[in-house]
Amino acid sequence: MALLVKKATCVPITPLIQIKRYRGKINITKPKPPHFEKAKYLALTKPWFLPQKKGKPLVELCDKDVIPTYKKIKEERNIYQEIIAKELYERIYTSRFVAFCHLNPITYDTQYDVKVLCHKEGMSLQQFGKKTMELAVKGTPYETILDFYISRNVTIFSPEPKVKRLLQILKRFPQVVLLAGIYENKLLNKDELVNLSKIPNLQAAQSELVHTLSTVASQLVNNLNSHQTNLVSHLEQRANQLEET
Repeated sequence: MALLVKKATCVPITPLIQIKRYRGKINITKPKPPHFEKAKYLALTKPWFLPQKKGKPLVELCDKDVIPTYKKIKEERNIYQEIIAKELYERIYTSRFVAFCHLNPITYDTQYDVKVLCHKEGMSLQQFGKKTMELAVKGTPYETILDFYISRNVTIFSPEPKVKRLLQILKRFPQVVLLAGIYENKLLNKDELVNLSKIPNLQAAQSELVHTLSTVASQLVNNLNSHQTNLVSHLEQRANQLEET
């Protein structure tokens, strides 16, 4: 009997709790206004700040900056880029012919083929950014070429003025468009380069000059001897007539 009483008194009782909502859903977008007392304390504890634009002149109140924010950030000096720019300027100055081309959408394999064909002719195809080109030619006589570097561009360096051969190579690849070139430190457009390619090379021009000079000399000798030749022929004819009579 005592054991039964002990068991009855020591058994824990776990109440069953079930939460139920008897109202509708909570409206988050338009919540119910709080009670007057709660609203009063919320209004008293609401933080407040001084206006940031109070007492400032109209120049500082303007939202649009005269100088953009990205230009206000001081760019760090890139030593490697300066070295590349220095080598680029020396390359432009020492090359007898430099071509500037615009690069349309092109595959890597096609661009590699153009580079290989230029390399076989002793030319070098390279690609530089506008910032590097600006560091190289800013304040030099070649500053005009910066207008070409707006989008994707390639530069072709040639120690010899092989303009005609370069035009033949670029004709096979319409993705590479010739814009202009520097020939003997003179900037030429595409039409002038085409006219330059039609001029024969130095050996052909020399042979043509020698032929012209020899022709003129032979004509001069013939003109000087023409009177004497005519006189001799007339005398021979007269002599033959006298012998016949």
